[in-house]
Formats: sequence, C-alpha cells, structure tokens
Amino acid sequence: MSIIRLTTCYNFTEANMVKNLLANEGIDCFLTNENFTSLMPGYNGMLGAGIQVMIEENNYEAASKFLTNQINPDITKCPKCDSDNISFGLGENKTKKVLIAILSALA
Repeated sequence: MSIIRLTTCYNFTEANMVKNLLANEGIDCFLTNENFTSLMPGYNGMLGAGIQVMIEENNYEAASKFLTNQINPDITKCPKCDSDNISFGLGENKTKKVLIAILSALA
C-alpha cells in the first residue's frame, strides 16, 4: 500500500480537526510538516508547505468524499463574487505588483 496526501491544512487546529474526523470514520491517517508549518507560518502555501494529511491510497476515495460532505463549501468561495475558482496568485494589476516588489527589493 502506498501513502498519498489527502489535503494540506494551513494551521494546526484545522489539521487535527481533519485527522479526528477521519479517525471517527475509521480511516487511518497521519500528519506531516507540523513543526515546519508551526515555526515558519509565513511559508504556508509555498513549495508544498503546510500540514499535510496523509492516508493510504486505497482509502483516498472514501476520505475525499467524506471530507467534501463535512466541510462547508461556502468557505472556499470568493466573498466578493461568490466564485469557486480560487487560487494563489498576484490577482489584478500584476505588472504593478511585480514592479513594486522589485523596487522594494532594490531599496
């Protein structure tokens, strides 16, 4: 059996909540990157940082379906436009933000 990542959480409380929900359903899991994420919270979302919930590959479908039903889907929507298409990025005015970052680095 291989171990795969089910989801990534960005704080200790959320990760343990997911772990306990899965344990109540009889799905074994464990957490990784707890120390790094707690010590360096500014790196969450970069290069795979964050507390990762790991499960066995054969439990992935059941765990994914269970978490989708348990977690409120409105949390993952944009508060302004109610869109489901949310991702990390520069957003609007990308050129302006890149120039400001370069000027800040030079200063």
